[in-house]
Amino acid sequence: MRNLYFSDGHKSEQLLYEDLTIEALRIYGQDMYYMPRDLVNVDDVFKEDPVSSFNSSYRLEMYVENNDGFDGEGDLFSKFGVEIRDSVTLVVAKRRWEQTVRKFDNEIKTDRPAEGDLIYTPFAGKLFQIVHVEHEQPFYQLNNLPTYKIRCELFEYNDEDIDTGNVNIDQIEIDNAYRYDIKVNRGKTATATAVSYTHLRAHETGRNL
Repeated sequence: MRNLYFSDGHKSEQLLYEDLTIEALRIYGQDMYYMPRDLVNVDDVFKEDPVSSFNSSYRLEMYVENNDGFDGEGDLFSKFGVEIRDSVTLVVAKRRWEQTVRKFDNEIKTDRPAEGDLIYTPFAGKLFQIVHVEHEQPFYQLNNLPTYKIRCELFEYNDEDIDTGNVNIDQIEIDNAYRYDIKVNRGKTATATAVSYTHLRAHETGRNL
């Protein structure tokens, strides 16, 4: 039987531990921008949305667990060009995510960060996509779970709609989206010329063509 004079589930101790964790993340972490994914047209058969949109971003401090640089397979050289496969593991406080993101976004239907959402890292100028959210590390040290450990991979842009109001983030869509410029010549016979453009940049999409 455990000692009755020591309790690791006391509410005041849990809050103190959570406050210290948040303070540490604010000291050693980096400011990131969390971008919830909005589903536009979900496929009822495959349960996926090929055309997603991201219309909001929330600044939130996160700790970068990778001390020696990004993880992943790095830069790969193939017959199609250079492909960048960086990955990163981020730690965010549960309370801070609820206060900063969950509280102000009515479209979020989950109570935690969701796979498919994006995170923009200003210090590296890269956009990462969440692939897994671990919510049980550290494992109930004080009978509570104060943090999320988020594993991300470099986001590969695929004509998603990005309109967050942040100039640096929205520029990714401007630089990478397929665009058509139509020029109309007026005269006796009206003619129109359509020119398409596409720019894929490795440090933003993870792929070069």
